[in-house]
Amino acid sequence: MNYFYAPPQDWQKDESVEIKGQEAQHISKVLRHKAGDEILVADGVGNRCKCVITNISKRSISANIIRKTHREAPSIKKIMALGAIKKRDRLEFAIEKAVELDAWEICVFNADHSERSKLNEGRLHTLIVSAFKQCGRFYLPRLITLNSLDEVFEYYSGHSYFMAYLGEEDTQPPPELNSEHNLLLVGPEGGFSEREAQLNKKNNGSFVSLGENRLRAETAAAAFLSRYLV
Repeated sequence: MNYFYAPPQDWQKDESVEIKGQEAQHISKVLRHKAGDEILVADGVGNRCKCVITNISKRSISANIIRKTHREAPSIKKIMALGAIKKRDRLEFAIEKAVELDAWEICVFNADHSERSKLNEGRLHTLIVSAFKQCGRFYLPRLITLNSLDEVFEYYSGHSYFMAYLGEEDTQPPPELNSEHNLLLVGPEGGFSEREAQLNKKNNGSFVSLGENRLRAETAAAAFLSRYLV
């Protein structure tokens, strides 16, 4: 069964949910569900519920909860921090795969070698929700956008840092993750600058090799996360 997304603020405890916007339109106009039909709805914070539709209006759908399934958050979280890629399709590919490969959160930042371009955060959030539903996750990754790697280290202070790097620094294969919060850093086209490498070293970050071949940024993001699939 397909399932749908409603953010936590649209739930009434363990009783009912109101589904709005495009999700409601898809249920009523595309799938042509009616009152009395059963659907699956997720809240993105660990809960997935079997619900029965009670009312359909032009802008929303109301449904009562029949059964709730809860999954605890992972004890080890992987955050993908990706230097902004100019080509939209490649950036969207990287973000979609990060969701499918269980990134807890996705950060897009302007790296030294990024070609600055304005991000359509609304479009990216829609993409994340779509991938979240498609792969059947319980937790919806947040999207964070920052202006530099300096801001990334400041925002994620106290995390364990792992930088995918092709430069002269000593690199290691992707290690086992032992910390609760882990930041996986992937650069844009052209990789990280020497300044950014030194910034990683200053913050006690590790340098990681993803193999001998030079990978596209979106491939590197997927390859990095795929090392840690459960």
